[in-house]
Amino acid sequence: MRASLREIAPLSALKIGAILSACIFIAWMVAAALIYIFLGLGGVWDRMNNLLADLIGADRISAGLYFGVAAGVGLLEFVVVTLFAPVTAMLYNAATGLVGGLQITVTPETVDAVEPTENAS
Repeated sequence: MRASLREIAPLSALKIGAILSACIFIAWMVAAALIYIFLGLGGVWDRMNNLLADLIGADRISAGLYFGVAAGVGLLEFVVVTLFAPVTAMLYNAATGLVGGLQITVTPETVDAVEPTENAS
């Protein structure tokens, strides 16, 4: 069975975009935490703080600063992807007027017919 996907509701795309963005944000923060831990175990943060102190007399790069920047980048990603999803849906809807939509093939699942058994009452 052939079908054509001709329209995507922008509100639906917004909801899906928000859910996917939230999942990406969580994965981003977990990755940032793992990177912070592994760089700490390797002594990279101590060497970087010493280098910054020698070069520009800066303070330490604290965990709060690191995770604040990581959360800021993650929130920026969340907003951009969430708002980009309905825009993409509207662009797709406009393009379907020209090309007729996305052609997909849908095959129904086969269900083995189970014959009812007679009760021997």
